[in-house]
Amino acid sequence: MIKVHTRRIMHRLVNPLMWQWYGCNQVERLTDAGFRSLFPFHQDPNGFLQDFQEAARLRFFFHPRNKKDFFLYLLTQTQPYEEVLSDAQDVLENKFEAFGLGKISLGENIHWQRDFNSGKIWPLKSLSAGELLDIGQPSDIKIVWEINRFHQVWWLGKAYWATQSEDYARKFGELVEDWIQKNPVGRGPNWSIAMEVAMRACNWIAGYYFFCDSKSLSEEFWLKFLKSLYAHGRYVESHLEYAKHNGNHLLADVVGLLMLGTFFRSAPFGARWAEWSSKALQEEMQTQVYPDGVNYEKSIGYHRLVLELFYTAAILCQHNRIPLEDAFVKRLEKMFEFVQAYTRPDGSAPVVGDADDARLFQFSAREDFNDHRHALSVGALMFDRADFRSATERFTQDALWLFGGEGFEKHQRLQSSKTPIPSRDFPNGGYYVMRNEHAHVFIDAGDIGMQGRGGHGHNDTFSFELWCDGSPLIVDSGTFTYSADVYVRNEFRRTPAHNTLVVDKTEIADFTGLWSIRTDETRPRVLTWNPGADRTCLEAEQFAYLSLPSRISHRRTFELVQSPFSLIITDALEGSGSHLFESYLHFAPQVSIELAGTQKGIAKNKNGRYIVTVSRGEFSLEETWYSRSYGVKERNGTLKLSLNAILPADIQIILCREATI
Repeated sequence: MIKVHTRRIMHRLVNPLMWQWYGCNQVERLTDAGFRSLFPFHQDPNGFLQDFQEAARLRFFFHPRNKKDFFLYLLTQTQPYEEVLSDAQDVLENKFEAFGLGKISLGENIHWQRDFNSGKIWPLKSLSAGELLDIGQPSDIKIVWEINRFHQVWWLGKAYWATQSEDYARKFGELVEDWIQKNPVGRGPNWSIAMEVAMRACNWIAGYYFFCDSKSLSEEFWLKFLKSLYAHGRYVESHLEYAKHNGNHLLADVVGLLMLGTFFRSAPFGARWAEWSSKALQEEMQTQVYPDGVNYEKSIGYHRLVLELFYTAAILCQHNRIPLEDAFVKRLEKMFEFVQAYTRPDGSAPVVGDADDARLFQFSAREDFNDHRHALSVGALMFDRADFRSATERFTQDALWLFGGEGFEKHQRLQSSKTPIPSRDFPNGGYYVMRNEHAHVFIDAGDIGMQGRGGHGHNDTFSFELWCDGSPLIVDSGTFTYSADVYVRNEFRRTPAHNTLVVDKTEIADFTGLWSIRTDETRPRVLTWNPGADRTCLEAEQFAYLSLPSRISHRRTFELVQSPFSLIITDALEGSGSHLFESYLHFAPQVSIELAGTQKGIAKNKNGRYIVTVSRGEFSLEETWYSRSYGVKERNGTLKLSLNAILPADIQIILCREATI
């Protein structure tokens, strides 16, 4: 604990103050000659850049020498050629799309500090967390940050390699120079969070390897570019986001510093960054990921992001012969196994916990953020796992850019596994996955998240998602927004937004901030986990309602029956007195619901009709919101069960196909 507090003081207080007092000024005043002197290269600009390129040539995942016909063939096979050019054309025209806003025209003169949805412009000064979040206003700093992460580098780079048109290289140069000019070091929203600086640096480094041979980019540009990357590294090093409970922000800082360190490894500062970050990377694996492979922030979307950060860094370390401990590698493989378990037969992932669609490298502008099979394609190559390969079949862009042509050859050699994926338990993370030939049930029987802090977890203990007969049937409500609307943010986090039971309209945890709770009193405990071919059963209990005067405990049992198909949910409540119990079933937007009496509901979609019955209480219908992706929401229907009863009490809900009634 002393180590944790010492780190927080050093990295969140002392180092930022040192940066303010002299570090930032030192970086700003660094001359071209001063920067070149940090490296053991020729000191004339031309000789320096040649030496730098030769030294850095093999330190990234690819290099212009990979532009051979085979590699370009793979590029056009992982994404249609027309899409590659279309994505890049949008960048040429300063069009950008994010968070369900549609294509936004950034204008000829890009305002890098502007939220293009609300119009809010953040000033070019040192900004506090409160100033960034701008609580109470409809602005969203995430829109600003998403544009400034520079994912568009990939879209330009792919088109450049596919066509050799210098238009794309010139655009890259224009964007970078414009950004450097309009974002002075250490000032404004794009120099306020180390994670954002780190992720931009990673994408800029990719841009170097796409365009370093371009005849359209001058020596002056490249020196300015490299100096700015050096400033990025100095900023991240001075603002590492250590916390009481470290999260994905710190991990992104570490990965950014690792990538910068390997890129600048010829200089002593680069070697120092690479050495420190490779050790920190392994430490954060043990801190942020449970032994069963589940990220402790308790969010499927963030598990995917954290996994991407870890595996990208691990492949980079392997590429640069930086050793990683066996414990790190084994836990990384477990993270992939969790993705395999929660991925449903149609490739979709449950929308559980926060989801803001973040990626380190967004290889295409058209990615489906709820399909995580790209990660399994990488895992298949890293660990020679035929079962991971069979989950995706196709060779993805992630595998292409991280492994190249050799990765494709290895992908072809791996034989797909036809073995059905079994039901799986992840007891450390608190997730349980029931599967049979008809259904996939994803259950949260764990804590809220981040060891009591909440973080990106929701009030969703004992909630579940049901995928059935080819599509989602019962869904989590999702996330939709963070700071742009605090009320709506909390509406999507609260207990009734999930498929679980609420006692006396009481939240299982009180919110104290956008990503925090007062305390987690759920203390969930699994009593029975019995997977079987014909029937799979999970029984667990939680204690959040012991805080009520009647001291109520809640036990929930899930039974998935193979034939005839049914999902049986039984709630057992112990305590005293009379109470109001409300249980929710949120259906996917494509599902229509109607009542057939007070204790029977009928759900219909393209796959058929499903009957939902309850042993006691009354059903009613509510119109609610569902958010599949950040910034996007649509209406869906919810079955709400209401029951006033004296404890102890049992409630049983059965969902089955109409034909089985």
